[in-house]
Amino acid sequence: MFSIQNRMPPIVSFVGYSGVGKTTIINLLRTKEISMEEQPKISGSIGILKVGRFQFHLRDFVGDEKIGFLWNGFMRGSDAILIITDSTEANINDSRFFLNKIEEEVPYAYTAVIGNKQDSVEALNTSSIKDSIGLNTYPMNALDPQNREKMIYALSEILEIKNFTLPILKLLIERETLINTIEQSLKDENYGELDAILEDIIILSKKLGDNPEPFYKIQLKLKEGVRKFEGPSAQPSSQIESPEDQPRSLSFLESRLKILLQNYMDEIENVIAVTICDREGLIITSESRGDSEDEIVIGAIAASVDSYIDRIKREFEEVSNFFNITTISDKKFAYCSMGSKSILLTISNLTSSDTELRVFSEHVAGKVEMLLEGNENVSLQIPDIIKILSKTKDGKIPTGDYSLKLILTGNYEVGKTSLITRFVENRFKEGYHSTVGVDITKKTIDLAENTKISFAIWDIGGQITQMTPYRKRFYGGANAAFIVIDRTRRESLKSIQKWHGELTKYVGKDLNIILVGNKSDLEENIAITEVEIKNVANQNNFHYILTSAKTGENVNDSFLYIAYRFLESAS
Repeated sequence: MFSIQNRMPPIVSFVGYSGVGKTTIINLLRTKEISMEEQPKISGSIGILKVGRFQFHLRDFVGDEKIGFLWNGFMRGSDAILIITDSTEANINDSRFFLNKIEEEVPYAYTAVIGNKQDSVEALNTSSIKDSIGLNTYPMNALDPQNREKMIYALSEILEIKNFTLPILKLLIERETLINTIEQSLKDENYGELDAILEDIIILSKKLGDNPEPFYKIQLKLKEGVRKFEGPSAQPSSQIESPEDQPRSLSFLESRLKILLQNYMDEIENVIAVTICDREGLIITSESRGDSEDEIVIGAIAASVDSYIDRIKREFEEVSNFFNITTISDKKFAYCSMGSKSILLTISNLTSSDTELRVFSEHVAGKVEMLLEGNENVSLQIPDIIKILSKTKDGKIPTGDYSLKLILTGNYEVGKTSLITRFVENRFKEGYHSTVGVDITKKTIDLAENTKISFAIWDIGGQITQMTPYRKRFYGGANAAFIVIDRTRRESLKSIQKWHGELTKYVGKDLNIILVGNKSDLEENIAITEVEIKNVANQNNFHYILTSAKTGENVNDSFLYIAYRFLESAS
């Protein structure tokens, strides 16, 4: 018998060839009372079937023969395997193929057959199917909603836990019957009867371990004299209707995440799919090229990397930032995290370079974290600097320890000090303290396994007139510079030529310069457009990037770009 104490919930995997009705059976299990909480997972898991306090962890897997070599990994760890057939003789004979897979991977698992489509004229009866495959067989017509309880019973019997689930199932059916009477009682304005019905539903909900709060609220409305209850039949908030029952519009957050992923895929033509998941591997959202053949293959390959997610959890559990690439078949899987909330998985062809995947992954994963943290004013575009960085020498940067003097120029209050604080300490301080003269900050980062770069960051006061005679002594020996402007102040755009002129005069024309448009999070107050910033950068032959020291957007990328450009000139 399956041990409830040792493992909860049990994992039940549905296997079978395309068209036999696996998905239809899953849809049969999706109801208001016996709910299907969708939890798409990289492993191929489709959700948790809740029967009161008891749960089944169900897995569905594509039935395409082209990815048959991955079925072993999909079955691994299952407590039970259900072979789904369409009850035809040809499909039953083909389905014996799964017996070897089960014996190889999960010989200990409970196994049975669901003979679906029993209403078909070509269907063999369950006795014939059992004789052919050698396993207990349960008849099913998944298109008939009356068979829902029969399917729950089959799952319970296969796992030898029907003594636990059948009493719960009985309570669920009783509660569902009572809920169906609420609407009629309201129409009849029979509030005394309705109050008694609600009391019974509350008692049943408590027995099932569900939240009775929605039914308490209806009672409260009745007692306050509200004679009209509008809305769907009350159901526990913990239960979720399937997308088929009630189409769900994309949330603002999810729609922005999807736009970001689409922009990412537009930049790398060899990327096939991108997925954002949490640290457990549960998918938050994803985007793909939409090629049906690739979707089948990628969906199947993704099912085989569950163990890789487990490895990430073991090796990077306490680490918020990481990047790792593995190759499966003829695809690259790039895992990246830039915070504690998410993992970005990029699936690409082998022709994508590791550097390209790393640079884009780290940039996009950083923006994902900002969006998940609730920062709405995050640009979903990929800056040109990221595109340039991704092509940098294909990862062949020089090894050794390097020192880089970076100077930050710009008017006062444009955010130079805040940018440095965000890069060095990853924090943002409210309030303004003007830098008088110069402040020097140091930070060392590892660009590669054998490459370190030590920044000496000179934060130069922005008082243009007063400090002009003294600034030239600060510029000496600089390797790179930021000209920082405040996008909410129109006058800072006019100062660019002044700062550029000083840098050219005191350092030289070959200095690596980035024009940094800061405070980009203040969308309602933006006075300088990206087009204007780009035009000025192009006229002066340097690159630009839009940043927010407050949210951290693009700040690290700015400093990394300068580091890579410096190493290019040093090699």
